[in-house]
Amino acid sequence: MVKEDEATKTVGMDQKKKINCCCLTSNITRIDDDEKELHVDIHRGLFASNNEKSTTIINTTSTTNNLNLNTNWYDQLLSNVRWHRVKYKSSRFQKDCTTPCYTAFYGGRTEYAPYIPIPQWFQPLIDEVNSHLGDHVQFNAFLLRLYFDGNDEIAWHTDGRTFLGEKPTIASLSLGCKATFEMRRMTNVWPCVNGSNNISSNSNDSTTNTKRAATSTGVDTTTPIQSFTLQDGDLLVMRGNTQKHWHHRVPKEKGRGVRLNINFRYVLPGQDAERGQMTYYKYMVFGDVPIDQEPPSWTYDEIVSKKGGMMNF
Repeated sequence: MVKEDEATKTVGMDQKKKINCCCLTSNITRIDDDEKELHVDIHRGLFASNNEKSTTIINTTSTTNNLNLNTNWYDQLLSNVRWHRVKYKSSRFQKDCTTPCYTAFYGGRTEYAPYIPIPQWFQPLIDEVNSHLGDHVQFNAFLLRLYFDGNDEIAWHTDGRTFLGEKPTIASLSLGCKATFEMRRMTNVWPCVNGSNNISSNSNDSTTNTKRAATSTGVDTTTPIQSFTLQDGDLLVMRGNTQKHWHHRVPKEKGRGVRLNINFRYVLPGQDAERGQMTYYKYMVFGDVPIDQEPPSWTYDEIVSKKGGMMNF
């Protein structure tokens, strides 16, 4: 496993074999590895809740559009979002599942259902991220996750989808307690569910079986896992062909406190967009609840109360 600081140190010694560009400029960690198709920027502390500017709480009942952008977004999300712990029957894994963290979803394309409008209090954050990344980047779909403690996680996956385009830009904002964000290179980002079971039992060669297991599960074992520590206010951006070649995850971590994550995406118009949007809402909001019914949801305070109070931290 290669940690972020190690990757930065080794780049000068062996630029071609390691990372073509991994530099710290204007508090941005940048990785551009054309050979491995890894393209990541981390904008450090951009929306940190302890910044001097982060003092304003938006009045959600206000009708004015002249909202102050100097906002503590950690407090905003904890105060305003209703969170879901989605339950659904997985057709892929053939079992009942519950999402491994609390979730919410806003936006997508207005012409498709379901559609939850972007709240007025949330729009300034979108505007700030767009302004920082530039006019060439657009977002209209927003996945929100609450990792209540170190038992919450997100497993290995790619964010790549046909309705996001060939080379989607995915922005991911971290708020609250720090967390580990890992990336692993894949030979196939959509491996078989039980691929490792396809290994021939006739071989007694452990090396051969290991290689076959890696191939069937789609993992590129020749490339070290990249590990990043994401702090409060860090904005991580994955771009280019990254989603075609890399999985990422947030693993369980003992002792981790409350962390919020907002994932910014853009759903393109087209044949697959309606199905894609429905999928987002299923796994982030409704689960197996019909979309014309109200799915279970909780405020952050209700989640704390349900878990037995702050002693659970």
